[in-house]
Amino acid sequence: MQNLDHQSNSQQNKNSRIYTKRHHEIIDALERLLEQGVPELTMSEIAKKLKISLRTLYEIAPSRDKLILMTMDNILKKLGKFAMDSVEDIDSPINKLEKYLFIVNQAVGPKFDRFLIDMEKINGSKTTADYHENFIKNYIKKLLEEAIEKKEIKSIDVKAFSILLGGIGREFFKEKNKNSINLTPEESANSITSIILNGIKLEN
Repeated sequence: MQNLDHQSNSQQNKNSRIYTKRHHEIIDALERLLEQGVPELTMSEIAKKLKISLRTLYEIAPSRDKLILMTMDNILKKLGKFAMDSVEDIDSPINKLEKYLFIVNQAVGPKFDRFLIDMEKINGSKTTADYHENFIKNYIKKLLEEAIEKKEIKSIDVKAFSILLGGIGREFFKEKNKNSINLTPEESANSITSIILNGIKLEN
């Protein structure tokens, strides 16, 4: 059900503006630009860097912040889709969950480090990040319920565990925590994820 909700929201976002093939090429170029960090550029300067007209850029988004938020949303959706596609053929819910979490934890990995730090300055970025985190938590909950049903894990409070597992990456990415841990936020999240999942598995 959550997958359907996510697709519905995504479709609604897509339908709010009609993009041409050229628009999508520009959006892809913008993603590559912003993955290197969110520069303090105006819409005019962004258009110049992308070698397009300012009018074309405004056809994609009405403001700089909206443009960057849309790009953030696209990047996270692509990572989420890659994670879902990667676990599609795994039968075991607990194995599916572990691989899925290792992939989505890349969102706090080195590739997105500069981008996420800069995104904190953009109005609305927390709302966008919260939306994606809530989707992840609901999917975790679904897999934990399936794992209990298949007797792969102990009977646990799946809601509590989904909140914990779905928020580990962002928690480690917070500046105060990132500066106090020995590993990267992604490595730390993966390490704790493995410990938690191994702790609730039933012995076969």
